Amino acid sequence: MRHPTLMPLQDPQWVDVLRAEAAKPGRSKQAIADELDVSRTAISLIVAGKYSAGMDKFAEKHASKVMALYAHQVWCPHLRASITPDACADHLSAPMNTSDPAKLKHWAACRSCKNNPLVRESEVKNAV
Repeated sequence: MRHPTLMPLQDPQWVDVLRAEAAKPGRSKQAIADELDVSRTAISLIVAGKYSAGMDKFAEKHASKVMALYAHQVWCPHLRASITPDACADHLSAPMNTSDPAKLKHWAACRSCKNNPLVRESEVKNAV
């Protein structure tokens, strides 16, 4: 008996943005790797869909930067999607909503998000 073929998972949006950037004329994978502070090999493997190391770990560290540099968007780790910088700021400045569990979770996620400028400031202060 044949097993049905599994449908491949769709790549996250940040991977599509990275592929589009790498496909631009005159853009080299080495230049992109330098901008993201990763190896050229990692960029080549991701663009080719063959990156076998933890994509979640790579995304956690670099998806935000990919979206900011090449799509002028912010990668929201809570939504697992890109949003405009204004939408990110709106979520960040929204009051705590205790009547909607989804909004409360998003509010809490914003408080510790690396895109939150207050979190980045405290990391810098704690590093000194």
